[in-house]
Amino acid sequence: MLPSFQALGLTIPMYGVMSALGMLAAFVLLGFTRKHTRFSEDQALSAALWAIIMGFIGAKVLFWIVEIDQIIADPSYLLHTLREGFVFYGALIGGLGGVAIYSLRKKLPFFSLTDYFIPALVIGHAFGRIGCFFAGCCYGMECETPISIVFPSGGAAPAGIPLLPTQLMESAFLFLLCAFLVWRLTKKKPFGTVSGWYMVLYGAWRFTIEFFRNDERGFVGALSTSQFISIFVFAGGVALLLLVKFGVLKKTVLDLPIPVEEEPKKKQKDKVEATEEAVKEEAKPVEETKPEEPKAEAEAKPEAKPIEKE
Repeated sequence: MLPSFQALGLTIPMYGVMSALGMLAAFVLLGFTRKHTRFSEDQALSAALWAIIMGFIGAKVLFWIVEIDQIIADPSYLLHTLREGFVFYGALIGGLGGVAIYSLRKKLPFFSLTDYFIPALVIGHAFGRIGCFFAGCCYGMECETPISIVFPSGGAAPAGIPLLPTQLMESAFLFLLCAFLVWRLTKKKPFGTVSGWYMVLYGAWRFTIEFFRNDERGFVGALSTSQFISIFVFAGGVALLLLVKFGVLKKTVLDLPIPVEEEPKKKQKDKVEATEEAVKEEAKPVEETKPEEPKAEAEAKPEAKPIEKE
Protein backbone atom coordinates (compact mmCIF):
# COMPACT_ATOMS: atom_id res chain seq x y z
CA MET A 1 0.00 0.00 0.00
CA LEU A 2 2.78 2.41 0.99
CA PRO A 3 6.02 0.46 1.39
CA SER A 4 8.10 3.57 2.06
CA PHE A 5 8.20 7.36 1.84
CA GLN A 6 10.82 10.04 1.31
CA ALA A 7 11.87 12.40 4.11
CA LEU A 8 14.97 14.60 4.24
CA GLY A 9 16.40 12.76 1.27
CA LEU A 10 16.01 9.39 2.99
CA THR A 11 13.82 6.44 2.05
CA ILE A 12 11.97 5.42 5.21
CA PRO A 13 10.15 2.07 5.20
CA MET A 14 6.66 2.13 6.69
CA TYR A 15 7.22 -1.26 8.28
CA GLY A 16 10.06 0.26 10.28
CA VAL A 17 7.92 3.24 11.26
CA MET A 18 5.07 1.05 12.50
CA SER A 19 7.50 -1.24 14.32
CA ALA A 20 8.96 1.80 16.09
CA LEU A 21 5.46 3.01 17.02
CA GLY A 22 4.67 -0.48 18.28
CA MET A 23 7.76 -0.50 20.47
CA LEU A 24 6.87 2.95 21.82
CA ALA A 25 3.31 1.80 22.58
CA ALA A 26 4.68 -1.31 24.29
CA PHE A 27 6.90 0.74 26.62
CA VAL A 28 4.04 3.13 27.41
CA LEU A 29 1.84 0.15 28.30
CA LEU A 30 4.59 -1.34 30.46
CA GLY A 31 4.76 1.92 32.37
CA PHE A 32 0.99 1.92 32.84
CA THR A 33 0.70 -1.71 33.98
CA ARG A 34 3.76 -1.70 36.27
CA LYS A 35 1.61 -0.35 39.10
CA HIS A 36 -0.19 -3.69 39.07
CA THR A 37 3.09 -5.52 39.69
CA ARG A 38 5.91 -5.26 42.20
CA PHE A 39 8.71 -4.77 39.70
CA SER A 40 11.00 -1.77 40.01
CA GLU A 41 11.73 0.44 37.01
CA ASP A 42 15.20 -1.10 36.76
CA GLN A 43 13.79 -4.64 36.77
CA ALA A 44 11.20 -3.81 34.11
CA LEU A 45 13.72 -2.11 31.82
CA SER A 46 16.40 -4.79 32.22
CA ALA A 47 13.99 -7.64 31.52
CA ALA A 48 12.57 -5.74 28.52
CA LEU A 49 16.05 -5.34 27.02
CA TRP A 50 16.71 -9.06 27.40
CA ALA A 51 13.38 -9.83 25.72
CA ILE A 52 13.93 -7.38 22.83
CA ILE A 53 17.46 -8.53 22.01
CA MET A 54 16.65 -12.24 22.20
CA GLY A 55 13.38 -11.64 20.36
CA PHE A 56 15.14 -10.10 17.36
CA ILE A 57 17.62 -12.97 17.29
CA GLY A 58 14.83 -15.54 17.49
CA ALA A 59 12.81 -13.88 14.72
CA LYS A 60 15.82 -13.85 12.41
CA VAL A 61 16.94 -17.41 13.17
CA LEU A 62 13.48 -18.89 12.60
CA PHE A 63 13.20 -17.01 9.29
CA TRP A 64 16.47 -18.58 8.16
CA ILE A 65 15.27 -22.01 9.28
CA VAL A 66 12.09 -21.58 7.22
CA GLU A 67 14.21 -20.46 4.23
CA ILE A 68 16.86 -23.16 4.67
CA ASP A 69 16.48 -24.46 1.10
CA GLN A 70 17.17 -20.99 -0.27
CA ILE A 71 20.20 -20.62 1.99
CA ILE A 72 21.63 -23.98 0.91
CA ALA A 73 21.21 -23.00 -2.73
CA ASP A 74 22.71 -19.54 -2.20
CA PRO A 75 24.59 -18.96 1.13
CA SER A 76 24.85 -15.23 0.36
CA TYR A 77 21.11 -15.10 1.05
CA LEU A 78 22.04 -14.91 4.73
CA LEU A 79 23.74 -11.55 4.23
CA HIS A 80 21.09 -10.23 1.86
CA THR A 81 18.34 -10.83 4.43
CA LEU A 82 20.02 -9.45 7.53
CA ARG A 83 17.73 -6.40 7.57
CA GLU A 84 14.55 -8.06 6.35
CA GLY A 85 12.63 -11.24 6.90
CA PHE A 86 11.43 -11.95 10.45
CA VAL A 87 9.06 -14.58 11.84
CA PHE A 88 6.83 -13.59 14.75
CA TYR A 89 6.89 -16.94 16.51
CA GLY A 90 10.69 -16.79 16.43
CA ALA A 91 10.49 -13.41 18.18
CA LEU A 92 8.07 -14.85 20.75
CA ILE A 93 10.26 -17.87 21.51
CA GLY A 94 13.43 -15.78 21.62
CA GLY A 95 11.80 -13.11 23.80
CA LEU A 96 10.57 -15.71 26.28
CA GLY A 97 14.08 -17.13 26.35
CA GLY A 98 15.44 -13.71 27.22
CA VAL A 99 12.89 -13.32 30.01
CA ALA A 100 13.79 -16.79 31.30
CA ILE A 101 17.48 -15.85 31.48
CA TYR A 102 16.68 -12.67 33.41
CA SER A 103 14.29 -14.43 35.80
CA LEU A 104 16.95 -17.05 36.60
CA ARG A 105 19.60 -14.41 37.19
CA LYS A 106 17.35 -12.34 39.46
CA LYS A 107 15.50 -15.31 41.02
CA LEU A 108 12.08 -14.01 40.02
CA PRO A 109 9.10 -16.21 39.08
CA PHE A 110 9.20 -16.71 35.31
CA PHE A 111 5.44 -16.36 34.80
CA SER A 112 5.33 -13.18 36.88
CA LEU A 113 7.45 -11.58 34.17
CA THR A 114 5.66 -13.15 31.19
CA ASP A 115 2.27 -12.02 32.54
CA TYR A 116 3.64 -8.48 32.78
CA PHE A 117 5.30 -8.38 29.35
CA ILE A 118 2.80 -10.23 27.16
CA PRO A 119 0.19 -7.42 26.88
CA ALA A 120 2.98 -5.08 25.72
CA LEU A 121 4.15 -7.73 23.25
CA VAL A 122 0.62 -7.97 21.87
CA ILE A 123 0.19 -4.23 21.30
CA GLY A 124 3.60 -4.08 19.63
CA HIS A 125 2.59 -6.99 17.41
CA ALA A 126 -0.64 -5.18 16.48
CA PHE A 127 1.32 -2.17 15.18
CA GLY A 128 3.71 -4.53 13.42
CA ARG A 129 0.83 -6.08 11.48
CA ILE A 130 -0.17 -2.62 10.28
CA GLY A 131 3.41 -2.31 9.05
CA CYS A 132 2.93 -5.60 7.20
CA PHE A 133 -0.12 -4.10 5.51
CA PHE A 134 1.86 -1.07 4.28
CA ALA A 135 4.69 -3.30 3.07
CA GLY A 136 2.28 -5.70 1.40
CA CYS A 137 3.60 -8.83 3.10
CA CYS A 138 1.54 -11.45 4.99
CA TYR A 139 -1.35 -10.82 2.57
CA GLY A 140 -4.50 -12.90 2.29
CA MET A 141 -6.07 -15.02 -0.38
CA GLU A 142 -7.64 -13.62 -3.52
CA CYS A 143 -11.35 -12.99 -3.03
CA GLU A 144 -14.08 -10.45 -3.75
CA THR A 145 -15.40 -9.15 -0.43
CA PRO A 146 -16.41 -5.69 0.88
CA ILE A 147 -13.16 -5.56 2.88
CA SER A 148 -10.82 -6.81 0.13
CA ILE A 149 -7.83 -4.63 -0.74
CA VAL A 150 -6.20 -4.08 -4.13
CA PHE A 151 -2.49 -3.42 -3.62
CA PRO A 152 -0.55 -1.19 -6.03
CA SER A 153 2.66 -2.30 -7.64
CA GLY A 154 5.93 -1.88 -5.78
CA GLY A 155 5.06 -3.88 -2.68
CA ALA A 156 5.37 -7.50 -1.67
CA ALA A 157 1.72 -8.31 -2.47
CA PRO A 158 0.57 -9.06 -6.02
CA ALA A 159 -0.77 -5.87 -7.60
CA GLY A 160 -4.19 -5.30 -9.11
CA ILE A 161 -5.85 -8.29 -7.41
CA PRO A 162 -8.45 -8.05 -4.61
CA LEU A 163 -6.93 -9.70 -1.55
CA LEU A 164 -8.21 -10.38 1.92
CA PRO A 165 -6.45 -7.92 4.32
CA THR A 166 -5.36 -10.56 6.83
CA GLN A 167 -2.80 -8.10 8.23
CA LEU A 168 -5.49 -5.64 9.36
CA MET A 169 -7.75 -8.46 10.54
CA GLU A 170 -5.00 -9.74 12.80
CA SER A 171 -4.13 -6.25 13.97
CA ALA A 172 -7.74 -5.63 15.06
CA PHE A 173 -7.78 -8.96 16.90
CA LEU A 174 -4.51 -8.15 18.66
CA PHE A 175 -5.74 -4.77 19.93
CA LEU A 176 -8.79 -6.49 21.42
CA LEU A 177 -6.63 -9.25 22.87
CA CYS A 178 -4.33 -6.67 24.46
CA ALA A 179 -7.28 -4.98 26.20
CA PHE A 180 -8.49 -8.34 27.52
CA LEU A 181 -5.04 -9.31 28.83
CA VAL A 182 -4.53 -5.96 30.58
CA TRP A 183 -7.89 -6.47 32.28
CA ARG A 184 -6.80 -9.93 33.43
CA LEU A 185 -3.50 -8.52 34.71
CA THR A 186 -5.28 -5.98 36.90
CA LYS A 187 -7.21 -8.78 38.64
CA LYS A 188 -3.99 -10.02 40.31
CA LYS A 189 -4.70 -13.67 39.51
CA PRO A 190 -2.03 -16.37 40.01
CA PHE A 191 1.06 -16.07 37.82
CA GLY A 192 0.51 -17.83 34.50
CA THR A 193 -3.10 -16.70 34.06
CA VAL A 194 -2.35 -13.92 31.57
CA SER A 195 0.25 -16.02 29.76
CA GLY A 196 -2.12 -18.99 29.53
CA TRP A 197 -4.98 -16.93 28.10
CA TYR A 198 -2.64 -15.38 25.55
CA MET A 199 -1.34 -18.76 24.40
CA VAL A 200 -4.84 -20.22 24.06
CA LEU A 201 -6.44 -17.26 22.29
CA TYR A 202 -3.58 -16.30 20.00
CA GLY A 203 -2.71 -19.92 19.23
CA ALA A 204 -6.30 -20.58 18.12
CA TRP A 205 -6.46 -17.32 16.15
CA ARG A 206 -3.15 -17.83 14.37
CA PHE A 207 -3.98 -21.41 13.42
CA THR A 208 -7.26 -20.19 11.88
CA ILE A 209 -6.05 -17.04 10.09
CA GLU A 210 -3.28 -19.00 8.36
CA PHE A 211 -5.94 -20.71 6.23
CA PHE A 212 -6.82 -17.31 4.75
CA ARG A 213 -3.26 -16.21 3.97
CA ASN A 214 -1.72 -16.66 0.55
CA ASP A 215 1.82 -15.30 0.94
CA GLU A 216 4.88 -17.45 0.56
CA ARG A 217 5.88 -19.06 3.85
CA GLY A 218 7.27 -22.33 5.13
CA PHE A 219 5.23 -25.49 5.60
CA VAL A 220 5.43 -28.57 7.79
CA GLY A 221 3.47 -31.17 5.86
CA ALA A 222 0.00 -29.80 5.12
CA LEU A 223 0.31 -27.08 7.78
CA SER A 224 2.19 -23.81 7.62
CA THR A 225 5.09 -23.39 10.02
CA SER A 226 3.00 -21.01 12.13
CA GLN A 227 0.08 -23.44 12.26
CA PHE A 228 2.39 -26.23 13.37
CA ILE A 229 3.80 -24.06 16.17
CA SER A 230 0.29 -22.82 17.08
CA ILE A 231 -0.77 -26.34 18.02
CA PHE A 232 1.90 -26.48 20.72
CA VAL A 233 1.24 -22.89 21.82
CA PHE A 234 -2.48 -23.64 22.26
CA ALA A 235 -1.81 -26.89 24.12
CA GLY A 236 0.72 -25.18 26.38
CA GLY A 237 -1.79 -22.44 27.19
CA VAL A 238 -4.47 -24.97 28.13
CA ALA A 239 -1.99 -26.80 30.37
CA LEU A 240 -0.97 -23.53 32.02
CA LEU A 241 -4.56 -22.52 32.78
CA LEU A 242 -5.24 -25.98 34.24
CA LEU A 243 -2.20 -25.64 36.52
CA VAL A 244 -3.63 -22.33 37.73
CA LYS A 245 -7.14 -23.75 38.16
CA PHE A 246 -5.99 -26.70 40.28
CA GLY A 247 -3.70 -24.60 42.45
CA VAL A 248 -0.35 -25.87 41.21
CA LEU A 249 0.48 -22.29 40.25
CA LYS A 250 -0.93 -20.14 43.03
CA LYS A 251 1.56 -17.34 43.68
CA THR A 252 0.27 -13.86 42.93
CA VAL A 253 1.80 -10.41 42.80
CA LEU A 254 1.05 -10.08 46.52
CA ASP A 255 3.64 -12.81 47.20
CA LEU A 256 6.46 -10.76 45.69
CA PRO A 257 8.56 -8.45 47.89
CA ILE A 258 8.22 -4.71 47.41
CA PRO A 259 11.36 -3.42 45.65
CA VAL A 260 13.76 -1.63 47.99
CA GLU A 261 13.58 1.61 46.01
CA GLU A 262 9.77 1.47 46.09
CA GLU A 263 9.47 1.02 49.88
CA PRO A 264 9.98 4.73 50.79
CA LYS A 265 7.31 5.68 48.23
CA LYS A 266 4.91 3.11 49.67
CA LYS A 267 5.56 4.28 53.23
CA GLN A 268 5.00 7.89 52.17
CA LYS A 269 1.80 6.89 50.39
CA ASP A 270 0.56 5.00 53.46
CA LYS A 271 1.40 8.01 55.64
CA VAL A 272 -0.52 10.36 53.34
CA GLU A 273 -3.50 8.03 53.29
CA ALA A 274 -3.46 7.77 57.10
CA THR A 275 -3.32 11.60 57.38
CA GLU A 276 -6.23 11.96 54.96
CA GLU A 277 -8.28 9.48 56.98
CA ALA A 278 -7.52 11.40 60.20
CA VAL A 279 -8.60 14.68 58.57
CA LYS A 280 -11.83 13.09 57.39
CA GLU A 281 -12.55 11.81 60.89
CA GLU A 282 -11.97 15.28 62.38
CA ALA A 283 -14.17 16.89 59.75
CA LYS A 284 -17.17 14.74 60.64
CA PRO A 285 -19.91 16.84 62.35
CA VAL A 286 -20.09 16.26 66.09
CA GLU A 287 -23.46 14.94 67.10
CA GLU A 288 -25.25 17.30 69.48
CA THR A 289 -25.86 15.67 72.83
CA LYS A 290 -29.19 16.44 74.40
CA PRO A 291 -29.03 17.50 78.04
CA GLU A 292 -30.12 14.73 80.30
CA GLU A 293 -33.57 15.22 81.74
CA PRO A 294 -33.60 15.54 85.53
CA LYS A 295 -34.17 12.22 87.07
CA ALA A 296 -37.52 11.70 88.63
CA GLU A 297 -37.60 12.11 92.31
CA ALA A 298 -37.35 9.05 94.34
CA GLU A 299 -40.55 7.19 94.41
CA ALA A 300 -42.71 8.30 97.24
CA LYS A 301 -42.69 6.15 100.27
CA PRO A 302 -45.83 4.13 100.75
CA GLU A 303 -48.33 5.81 103.05
CA ALA A 304 -48.28 4.40 106.54
CA LYS A 305 -51.51 2.64 107.38
CA PRO A 306 -53.29 3.95 110.51
CA ILE A 307 -52.98 1.68 113.51
CA GLU A 308 -56.36 0.43 114.50
CA LYS A 309 -57.08 0.42 118.18
CA GLU A 310 -58.54 -2.73 119.57
